[in-house]
Amino acid sequence: MTPVDVCEQILLVDDNPQNLKILYETLDGQGYRLLLANNGEKALAIAEHSKPDLILLDIMMPGMDGYEVCETLKLANGLRDIPVVFLSALDDIDSKVKGFEKGGVDYIAKPFQPREVISRVATQIKLRRLEQELKEKNRELSADNIDMRQKLEAQREQLAHVSRLSTMGEMAAGFAHEVNQPLTAITNYSRVAHRLLANLSGDALSDVNRADKKILATTLDKLEAQSHRASEVIQRIRGFVKKPKAGKEALDIRALLADTVKFAEVDARNNKGTVVLSLPDALPIVEADAIQVQQVALNLIRNALEATSSLQQEGMPSDEDHTVHVKAYEDQELLWVEVIDHGCGLAPDAEERLFHPFYTTKGDGMGIGLSLCQSLIQGQGGKIGFRRNAGKGTTFFFSLPIS
Repeated sequence: MTPVDVCEQILLVDDNPQNLKILYETLDGQGYRLLLANNGEKALAIAEHSKPDLILLDIMMPGMDGYEVCETLKLANGLRDIPVVFLSALDDIDSKVKGFEKGGVDYIAKPFQPREVISRVATQIKLRRLEQELKEKNRELSADNIDMRQKLEAQREQLAHVSRLSTMGEMAAGFAHEVNQPLTAITNYSRVAHRLLANLSGDALSDVNRADKKILATTLDKLEAQSHRASEVIQRIRGFVKKPKAGKEALDIRALLADTVKFAEVDARNNKGTVVLSLPDALPIVEADAIQVQQVALNLIRNALEATSSLQQEGMPSDEDHTVHVKAYEDQELLWVEVIDHGCGLAPDAEERLFHPFYTTKGDGMGIGLSLCQSLIQGQGGKIGFRRNAGKGTTFFFSLPIS
């Protein structure tokens, strides 16, 4: 990686001198001005004086640990906007989630790899530059350009969330890998039990009658079948969160939507709903990022299922009320995908706020799903929106340019 052309300041914080030395040697020569601190109190003093552009912060330190340092930074004027990347040997999901909750923007597990540190630091510095550029543009805009300032701020928030969601995607991929191993073991054990059962004969059958043997064999068959099904779900998760091979590609929307509907089977069962896919016999090929398009389609389907589920608390909905329809069609230049529900509908002010970052109608929602969908579809050169149905419910739609 070539050194950066602007001398940003990076504060390295670790109570272990050897770790500080490795961090310093890793980033030395990359064009940054490196500052060092071996405890939390010194880190805060240096941050107050120097206002670094990025802080690499160890978590497990005596006295004031990394979480406390980050909390203090986020409460201080002039320091709360400094991005913090946590460093720790604690590689469990709870520790990582806690780091994000405290205000961290990324997480590097020890022992770290030099190339990973350099890459993650470069990404955060780039985001920092973009943030500062956007702030500068905001200051230059006049009062007559309020709408433009709001758009720039929304773009900044989207950049930050895409960075966080990328990290969460890597965590999900690691989880899928770990779960897949015991599923393989379950399959192998059931096959061994099948062989042992088949070898039972003569005196051995005096303790296991024929009916019990048949029931046991059937049970083992079901065990193996369910382990295979779980493994297929895991493989779909891994395919969904992996990074695209090379951006846009020729995409068969029929196959992609079919896979997406299968991926939503668990959500359909949990919400006691049904997803019906209705597609014409042929659709044109589009140029798009398959993973990102699938992410958008799945998000819209899950939202639709949750909207239909809410009706169950209000009375006795019909079968159609439980059904989410997924359709696609083409016009002269665009291919359109629609997700139609007959659920609870949208708030009166939805047109103004629905695609804004952090706006949500869910009690446990983060308000980033539709905002991210809009960013992804616009990045493909398409459009996204919604309309209220004549009866009840909502139709969400997006388009992709025809290849």
